[in-house]
Amino acid sequence: MTPHSVLRFAQDHPLPAARGEGPRSGGEGLLIALLLAIAVVAFAQSYQRWLDPIIDTGRDLYIPEQIAHGAQLYRDIRYQYPPLAPYLLAAITAVIGHSLAAYTAIGLAQSLIIAVILWLIGRRTAGPIGGFVAPLLFLALNFCGASTWGANFLFPYSYGATFGMALLLVSLALFLYDHPALALASLLGASWCKVEYAFAAAFIVVVLAIARRISLRQLSGFVLAAALTVAGAVLYFPNLRDNLFPTSLTRGEAAQRFFRWVAGVAEWRENLVQALLAVVGIVAIVWLLRRHSQVAIAAIIVVSMLLASHAFFRAWGFLQFGALVQGLRDRKSPLLALSAFSIASTMRIPLNVSPAWYGSVLIVPLYALIAYVVFAYLPQRGLYMARAALWWIPLIAFLCGRDLGQQRVRYALKSFPITSSRGTFFDANPDRARVLNEFITIAHDGTLAVMPEGLTLNYLTGARTTLTFHTFTPVETADPRVERSIIGELQAHPPDRVAIVPRDTVEFGYRGFGIDYDRNLVAYLFEHYRLERRYAAPRFQLLLLRSE
Repeated sequence: MTPHSVLRFAQDHPLPAARGEGPRSGGEGLLIALLLAIAVVAFAQSYQRWLDPIIDTGRDLYIPEQIAHGAQLYRDIRYQYPPLAPYLLAAITAVIGHSLAAYTAIGLAQSLIIAVILWLIGRRTAGPIGGFVAPLLFLALNFCGASTWGANFLFPYSYGATFGMALLLVSLALFLYDHPALALASLLGASWCKVEYAFAAAFIVVVLAIARRISLRQLSGFVLAAALTVAGAVLYFPNLRDNLFPTSLTRGEAAQRFFRWVAGVAEWRENLVQALLAVVGIVAIVWLLRRHSQVAIAAIIVVSMLLASHAFFRAWGFLQFGALVQGLRDRKSPLLALSAFSIASTMRIPLNVSPAWYGSVLIVPLYALIAYVVFAYLPQRGLYMARAALWWIPLIAFLCGRDLGQQRVRYALKSFPITSSRGTFFDANPDRARVLNEFITIAHDGTLAVMPEGLTLNYLTGARTTLTFHTFTPVETADPRVERSIIGELQAHPPDRVAIVPRDTVEFGYRGFGIDYDRNLVAYLFEHYRLERRYAAPRFQLLLLRSE
């Protein structure tokens, strides 16, 4: 769609003052078709390449099947999030199966739900263009994101994060569509997917209560429902607290170092400079839009090209607080709810607000805020004409095109198949693909523990681990007390095999498993297990130990 055709569309379909109600036009149909086309491109160029064979995602592939077989979360399997996502996955996969194809279908379904909700939110608050831009950013940047392992919605690093985000967005839409009671119920559901969402829900409720957007009765009902669900969960899951708030995560040095990186605090100078420069660029575009001359338009395109990086979103990490202040002044404006949800979602990544890494999920509500501010709120306040707002499209196109191009390059490297009874996916490391294909054929019998991380291998082989611990990275197991408890589990319930795989631990400030942490655990393994097979390919090594 060219700028001229966009301008013609805007003339025929002017932006609404606040709510984009009305019959769907042919122009909106064209925008929806364009969204579908972009989703197809993102999906096709990444097909069967979303899964990392070692890190993160395997936890949510393995655990639901164990729940279906009678395991209880927190007692039989350690899990650091609230219980809604794994039990919901267990219910779904009990019907559609546990294959990679089944999980792909789940990923597609949750992505479709989020895209539709973003369309509804954007359409409600900023008209057809807002309804287009909010899901466009999600589909181009997050749906099949490749910034790091699990940074996508097909096989995410955590289904608790993506399910919770879907519920968070449902809650936002329900608030905007004037159904606060249902919105609070959805918000409560989100809080049972991830601890961060519980804090987010509390922040949102407080803001809306201060602004009197929810009644005292609704607030009381939410607090009572939250208290009852917490009490019920604690009674049903006696080990809930120790799993959600273990000392290693709340006080551990490795965890504190890791979460500083997550928050962007570890590189705060660089992140702050990027954000402030991007704020200047955004202000410059607003100023240029007021001029609405050919020279100004050319300058806007140049500034947009310079801003077409994740620094643009880091800037909104600061701007969203200004939006909240304005929302509190005009409490009937959608700005209040949009900014409250955006801030609540990104509290974990204050200096790292971008579609990469943890932001691959947490940033999604910000897209709706951006769409409303630039296509509705600023024009309504007279900062520039509604027609001129369409010159934000080049910046959005640059952002989306840049990320889609990077995804294409990164996923093209994944050309080496890994095949199992669950299905086939592709890896970028030929040595790892070759080793794992052989490993899968011999490790499907008996029980298996993979260290320091690799529950995906348990899922692919169908081999159950006998340990409650399944991830042995420094943030979870560097504490000597935790290490001793793992050795105790090995003594009480030894698995038939133990696989030791490479796992980079630099992000936690350690050199490696058995090198500068969990050395007693590794010594125990080599004392009580014999080496069954050693894979020593140049780009991937795996040690397979068997119980004596």
